[in-house]
Amino acid sequence: MKKIEYDVLIIGLGMAGASLAWKLSNTNLRILAIDSKPWNRFGDKPCGDAISKEHFDNLGMPYPEGKELEEKVEGIKLYSPDMKTVWTVKGEGFEIDSPTYIQRLANEANKRGVEILDLTTAMKPIVNNGKVEGAILFNRRTNETIEVRSKITVDATGYSMSFRSKLPFEFPVTETLDDKDADIAYREVLYTKDEIEDYKYLRIFITQKASPGGYWWYFPKGPNKTNVGLGIQGGMGYPSIHEFYNKYVDYYAPDIDKNRLVVKGGALVPTRRPLATIVWNGIAVIGDSAFTVNPVHGGGKGSAMISAFCVAKAITNAFEIEDFSAKGLWSANECYIERYGAKQASLDLFRRFLQKLNDDEINYGMAKRVIREEDLLEASANGDLQLSVAEKAMRVIMALGKPSLLFKLKIVAEYMKRVKELYKNFPTDPSNLIKWKNSVDSVILEFNQVLQK
Repeated sequence: MKKIEYDVLIIGLGMAGASLAWKLSNTNLRILAIDSKPWNRFGDKPCGDAISKEHFDNLGMPYPEGKELEEKVEGIKLYSPDMKTVWTVKGEGFEIDSPTYIQRLANEANKRGVEILDLTTAMKPIVNNGKVEGAILFNRRTNETIEVRSKITVDATGYSMSFRSKLPFEFPVTETLDDKDADIAYREVLYTKDEIEDYKYLRIFITQKASPGGYWWYFPKGPNKTNVGLGIQGGMGYPSIHEFYNKYVDYYAPDIDKNRLVVKGGALVPTRRPLATIVWNGIAVIGDSAFTVNPVHGGGKGSAMISAFCVAKAITNAFEIEDFSAKGLWSANECYIERYGAKQASLDLFRRFLQKLNDDEINYGMAKRVIREEDLLEASANGDLQLSVAEKAMRVIMALGKPSLLFKLKIVAEYMKRVKELYKNFPTDPSNLIKWKNSVDSVILEFNQVLQK
């Protein structure tokens, strides 16, 4: 068996893994990055392909350009189930060709010294004395088994979680995903018969009937091409997602030319708070594998980039202090929680609330502005759902027909605040993690019980 030593081993070259490789390529570390797919399919994952511009600006990542950029986005149009109410939320972003952009990151990292192996799988972790020390790899291109020893190993395997799931159960990063905390998603990219109206705006259709626990999307990739799909909540016993797609696609995307299909595919999308810790002894977890997807809108590429940014900083620091334990990498948690994780945990509760509403309640809430564009934007940006006393009073007057909806909204806002406060008080030492996690789990269990009443 071939044996090699590296400073860092990155497993998976999707948006998270490629962003991390790109960030670390500016250091003097010896890095190996692998992916089970061939090079020309890195980043080939079914999703909406939309990313907010602010992620690139805040993280120092290069903008998509050329074929990587399919359209600049100016905002989102959110439709009520009956299509009578449309909210417009403005915000700059990009609709990208994900594989092309991700392969660019990998290429640039490779040119700066990161070694990359495609068609290579991590078969099992190497664990000694409670610490991850690398992995046994198999390269299908050369039919070779490789033992890679590394100071830090990074799981960027996406929703498969194929590396961290093989670690000893006592490692906190092995936390599993409840089926109900995930969406099953399916999408197709097609050309349209005519030019798309307002093609610089993404469209989201909320409907429990046509996408229970999720939503339909129509994300233009230019004036004559679109990404159309839906997500439904997992673990609920709903029919196949293909049944929903085939039944409703003509309603939500009547202009698509089904004879001009570009690509199609499905994926599992985690829609909950992040892992309690994204690092442990010799191991870091980023992207979908770390449950970094936004629980409400299901977008995961921007938050994957954030997790990669935070882990890159923590890895650099760990090598400076020569401490690759959970404590030496702990700053990755603090960075991610501050930039995204606290908000994400709060939105996990908002997601649970939304999934309990029926279409009539959603129609009423949007039409009467019980929840308004401003509230949704504030919750999406900061994880806060706050209403002034005057606004609350006005909404009570407008929504007398649905007092229970306002009561539930008040409870949701209170619990969102509680969870966010817990995350603001994230433990500064790994020894206090379990106690903190139990507190979070307790609040979420209590919230779920209140929602059932």
